[in-house]
Amino acid sequence: MQILPGVYLINGFPYGLHQNGYLVQTPDAAIVIDSGDMEKPSFSVVESACQRWGFSPSRVSHLLLTHAHFDHASHAARFRALGASIVASQDTAEAIAAGDERCIGYAMSSTFEPCQADIILRDGETIDLGGLAVRGLAAPGHTNGLIIYEIVVNDERIWFVGDLVEVGPECATLTLGWPGSPDHDPETYLETLRKLTRMPCDTLLPGHGPPALGLGKQLIEKAYTTAMVARSS
Repeated sequence: MQILPGVYLINGFPYGLHQNGYLVQTPDAAIVIDSGDMEKPSFSVVESACQRWGFSPSRVSHLLLTHAHFDHASHAARFRALGASIVASQDTAEAIAAGDERCIGYAMSSTFEPCQADIILRDGETIDLGGLAVRGLAAPGHTNGLIIYEIVVNDERIWFVGDLVEVGPECATLTLGWPGSPDHDPETYLETLRKLTRMPCDTLLPGHGPPALGLGKQLIEKAYTTAMVARSS
């Protein structure tokens, strides 16, 4: 499913699955953001979706992980074996290398296959991937290592946010990030949302739910409001 010029959805709700995965095409790179299994194995879905748009998993140059959870990162070892470089925050890199409980295999009744990260992206750092500038925005709380990937396409600022929020039908509602991870921290999560409300975002591409085109800042502000109310109740 094509979302924007050069941006595709290759896993998730259009394919009858819960976890979104994205592909970004540049002249010199094919970049996947998040790829993993949840209810059932999904790599074949990712493979078919890539092929629909003229790619194959073996041509993916980089896999960017928003965080270490199984449904977002469990394809990392497979993509790396095919030649992709793995990009992650420091904490996520440590989690996937260990394959420990931060990868929440327990929630999937599955074992996470450990994988080394090749590139560690830090808060505010920008890297060039095949001519595309990708900026990392640390967003801890849902997990300690969650990082948002920001790109700009045709003057549109796009955030790939993983499980920062789950977007509901018609982008009218949202759910705060799942609190079942061992490194979930509600106060840190609240502070992250507060920080993000001060930053520009046009389009928000979540780990679960539909893309929110042109609604990014509005949904981040709604998430912060929701989190503030939840803390007070």
